[in-house]
Amino acid sequence: MDHKLRLLGYCGLYCGACNHYCSSFPEGKHLLEEGMKQGKDSHSYSCGGCRGELEYIHPGCDVCDIKLCARKKGLEHCGLCSSFPCGKIIEFQHDDRYIHHLDVIDNLNELKEKGSEQWLKEQQRKWTCDCGMHFSWYETNCSSCGAGLITYATNLRQE
Repeated sequence: MDHKLRLLGYCGLYCGACNHYCSSFPEGKHLLEEGMKQGKDSHSYSCGGCRGELEYIHPGCDVCDIKLCARKKGLEHCGLCSSFPCGKIIEFQHDDRYIHHLDVIDNLNELKEKGSEQWLKEQQRKWTCDCGMHFSWYETNCSSCGAGLITYATNLRQE
C-alpha cells in the first residue's frame, strides 16, 4: 500500500477525520472513551483507515463492498471507475445514518479533478484545528484548545 494514500477511502471519505481512526491515537482518547460509553469495545472502535492492516480496520470498513469492488478493479478510488457513480456509491451516499456520506460523490469528483495528493492535503487542512490538533467529523470543539469547529455536527445543530 502507498503510505501517502492510507487515509483515502475508496468511497471518497477522508479516513483521517473518522471517529474510529482519530480514536486510535493518544490525542483521540476522548473519542475512544465516548465510544466505550456507547457500549463499543476499544478494539472494534479503533481503525487504521480502510487501507490499513486487516486486523486494525473498523468492522464496517473491513467488509465494505465499495472497497472490495475498487480493489478488484485496481482503482485508487471509485471516481476513476467507468461506472461512476454506480448504485453502490449512490446508496452509500444516501445512507441516512451518516451525514458525512453525503459528500462522497462531490469528494470523488474533486479527487478526479485535483488528484489524490492535493485532495488529501486539503482534507488534512480542513480537519485540523488552527492549534494543530486533528479532529473528527462530528466533534464540536477542539479537544486541545476548545475552539469551535466547523464539522458535520455543526450542520446537525443548524437543521
